[in-house]
Amino acid sequence: MSTQLEVAKHRLFDEEGLRTANIKLFPGSNRDATSDQMAEQINKALAQIEAGDYEVVEFDD
Repeated sequence: MSTQLEVAKHRLFDEEGLRTANIKLFPGSNRDATSDQMAEQINKALAQIEAGDYEVVEFDD
């Protein structure tokens, strides 16, 4: 079974994925988050977007 990190890597960078070229991640206030925990949150967010489970928030300039 793939780890969360492997799944996130394939979803973000593979030819069949999003083909992301450059990404920066900031752990926020939890500096003790592991790479697998961060990858789990990335996978969760991508799954929610794919499922249409999100809300568009517009900001005024």
